[in-house]
Amino acid sequence: MNTFGADVRLIDATNGSTLAGPDLAKRILAMELELRAMPEGLVFLPAPWTIDTICRYLAALRRRRPIALLDPQIDSATLAELTTRFEPAGVWQPAIQAPVSEGYRREVPGWVRKSPAAAVHPDLALLMTTSGSTGAARMVRLSRHGVYANAGAIVRALDITSREIAPTSLPFHLGYGLSVLNSHLLAGATIIVTPHPVIGPEFWAACDTYCASSFAAVSHVYELLSRLRWTPSMHPSLRTLTQSGSRMRPELIAQLAGDIDRVQGRFFLMYGQTEATARMAILPPVKIASKAGSVGLAVPGSALSIRLESGEETQKADASGEVVFRGPGVMMGYADSAVDLARGDDHHGMLRTGDIGHFDQDGYLFLEGRLKRIAKLFGQRINLDAVERLAAEAGARGMTAAVSLEDETIVIWCEGETDTEKLAVLSKRVAEQLNVNRHGVRAFGIGALPALSNGKIDYRALITKASNEVPQ
Repeated sequence: MNTFGADVRLIDATNGSTLAGPDLAKRILAMELELRAMPEGLVFLPAPWTIDTICRYLAALRRRRPIALLDPQIDSATLAELTTRFEPAGVWQPAIQAPVSEGYRREVPGWVRKSPAAAVHPDLALLMTTSGSTGAARMVRLSRHGVYANAGAIVRALDITSREIAPTSLPFHLGYGLSVLNSHLLAGATIIVTPHPVIGPEFWAACDTYCASSFAAVSHVYELLSRLRWTPSMHPSLRTLTQSGSRMRPELIAQLAGDIDRVQGRFFLMYGQTEATARMAILPPVKIASKAGSVGLAVPGSALSIRLESGEETQKADASGEVVFRGPGVMMGYADSAVDLARGDDHHGMLRTGDIGHFDQDGYLFLEGRLKRIAKLFGQRINLDAVERLAAEAGARGMTAAVSLEDETIVIWCEGETDTEKLAVLSKRVAEQLNVNRHGVRAFGIGALPALSNGKIDYRALITKASNEVPQ
């Protein structure tokens, strides 16, 4: 299977160069030669937005070599922990500066394993973390077929053609960013490759210079841009906006949808998980007003249902339960260590998402909350139990309880703490550990944490308390 369409162009916004056609094929071949210098097995690929990184990714797909996409800013300790746990064939990053992990040696492509790497399943294409680079990463195992199938579904749902021009506005190593790349490559479109942050002038200068036609972002980024008085109509070539991640304010949705509609553009709201390769549902632009609050319909070739407490699945309207997704993009399973890399398909195309939702009379999905203690903050999935541990490490003296307030703020309740300065320091430290904006984590004191009859913390009561008492 071809890894990209014939008309693909990669534009390097840092120097204005373009790579396409035979020149692109030649660069990918050079990366295949780098890859051959490593023994068989999984390869770690720290993934900054550069043309060489994209070509390494495409080379790995062509050579049917599984890779784990990693945060390019991954710290040395986390990288060492991952290499110990997953036993990759190497770390594919020429001139890598981190101290070499035990069992590896430096060579031109990066680190190369001295002994045989862990065995891998022949269908395995990608490993991706479920929570960025924070904590002991649990990896999602994605198949080659699933990656292509999801990219094809997005091409059809968004009507992406070779005329589209998309900037690299999301991290390469996270599912949404990779999905944008895959779908545009498959359609033979143009990618503007830029390392600049989307809230900076350099990013938007590149978009205007190279006539970006689409822009993808999570809710938090759109909020930041809104505070900077950004609107899509400021950039004449923009015609498509897409959003995924945590819930977006209805007012901002209406504002963006109205602005892009005035230039005959489109705004797609989406719902996805890394466990399903990327996006699972899409709300068409024409339904934003009439289906406010919905995440839409399943992507082409897939299906959604609701699992009731009885275990029965239904697509009936107004039946609330766990959202179940079925489709070729569903992961093979998780990987916690090297032994999992050789496992086959554990899920067989079915994913229980952990989200609670219901359908309306027309089959549109509405999300209500989460079954498990996983929050989404600024598009990043965060384990709230891990937040409590981080709070203790940051200096919380008593018991703590973390809750998510509408996917916009993580509230940490600290039992017995009355010093507001200490609470401010604690919230700042936790935000730094999570690598999120400091305003997304807020710590407050509480006399005593509410408890259920079994002695466990009453998190529902704390969410209600946060909604009523925490200033927004």
